[in-house]
Amino acid sequence: MSDFNYSADRVVEEEITYKTLITEFENGYEQRRKKWDSPLRQFKLQFKTRTQSELEDIRDFFTGKYGAYTSFTWTNPNDSEEYTVRFKEDSFGFRRVAYQIYDCEVIFIEVR
Repeated sequence: MSDFNYSADRVVEEEITYKTLITEFENGYEQRRKKWDSPLRQFKLQFKTRTQSELEDIRDFFTGKYGAYTSFTWTNPNDSEEYTVRFKEDSFGFRRVAYQIYDCEVIFIEVR
């Protein structure tokens, strides 16, 4: 069972990233090398119109992981696969949209 069990409101946005090292030579040639054998994924989750209690639960999870410091597991609803991820940022922002109703967004980065 995954550590992060809060359901996002929208389809999770995914981004696949490769790390390519490019060396440019004076004669115009380039040498390209891949730094990673496989890509890393990034996931964007949006939580809209959440109660104050739900927001506090997500914020407390973020605080418990010390922001981007500690990794955790999460199941991607797009493919039902469990990933080991961490928060991309060390900050957690939210927006109050009505009395005790909030929006927030988090971004996860896959770790190995």
